[in-house]
Amino acid sequence: MTDLIEVSYTGDILAHRRCARAWAYEKKAQFHPYEQVQAMEGRLLHHAMEWLARRYAEKGIHATRSELDTQLNAYFRVLWARGIKTAFTSKQDTLKRVADNLFPGRKIHPTVKALIEGAQHSEYELRTVRKVLPADYGGKSRVLLTGVIDLVVQQQSPLTYYRTWSWTDRTRLEGAVSTAKVKARSGDLEIWDYKGTRSSSVYLTDYVRQVVTYAALFKERAGTLPRRCVLFFINEPVRKKQLLAVDIDDGLVGDGVSWTQEQVRRLQQTVLEFEREPLAIAGGDLTLSKKPLGSRIPDELKQQCTACGRRYDCDEYRTHLGHGVSSRKRLPRDIDPLDVFKN
Repeated sequence: MTDLIEVSYTGDILAHRRCARAWAYEKKAQFHPYEQVQAMEGRLLHHAMEWLARRYAEKGIHATRSELDTQLNAYFRVLWARGIKTAFTSKQDTLKRVADNLFPGRKIHPTVKALIEGAQHSEYELRTVRKVLPADYGGKSRVLLTGVIDLVVQQQSPLTYYRTWSWTDRTRLEGAVSTAKVKARSGDLEIWDYKGTRSSSVYLTDYVRQVVTYAALFKERAGTLPRRCVLFFINEPVRKKQLLAVDIDDGLVGDGVSWTQEQVRRLQQTVLEFEREPLAIAGGDLTLSKKPLGSRIPDELKQQCTACGRRYDCDEYRTHLGHGVSSRKRLPRDIDPLDVFKN
């Protein structure tokens, strides 16, 4: 038995905050994880951006959509061999969605084109161990935080960001989007993270906390604090809303690590509770836990719910669909285990 907790920011911390119940059944009971779909697409996006930038630097011309398709197909097999698999979408659907985001209409995305031409890229995998107090983490004394980022160094024609993050509470890492314009300078080192959602995502604050923590972990490894972090919302149709710049400093990244460690402590609480009584773990978004039953599922969580292997006996989801625990109404199709066409 090890005293180390290995935690992925996307697959564990963000997944747990979206739905502790789904996360617990995935990690402890080996149900097919919805988050693996997002993990697969995130890895493919990071790899595609690095490959597109490297190819442009080597040949001086952009790759075609067909060439990108071939590269993504090869890397998909690599990820599959490493155990990162999609449970609810086919290989072709996954590859097409990633390629369509980068090459909409089979033409390179304007923001992707500008980024590739004006910056250097390097995919960087974070693996940092932090010591913690065993009494607060279920007997565990070390936490291994993992994640994948894209390091970008602005060079010729640095980008201009039309949306920036304005902090309202630095200690709690809360803030809001500002329309203040920021122009990068040549030589600026940035941490980029790609999101397959829109810029209006209800999880925007968590995404900001994620890159702030990544900046802290990167500084521990490299000894350098990036100039800023950037979130790129690939699926955002409005070009000026696709990029969000997050300015950081030493105080902020310290608070980011503290916030992350608190999330790991909550993860361990869920694990211990699940081991005692699996049915005790409530479904729904943790940030909405004080809302009435049936009101804790934001729109972005609904796709996960309809694919969740434990939706049939989830009080939150059943109530959300208008079929509470004591309801005698006919089961909605989505939670009827006998509906072979749906399930």
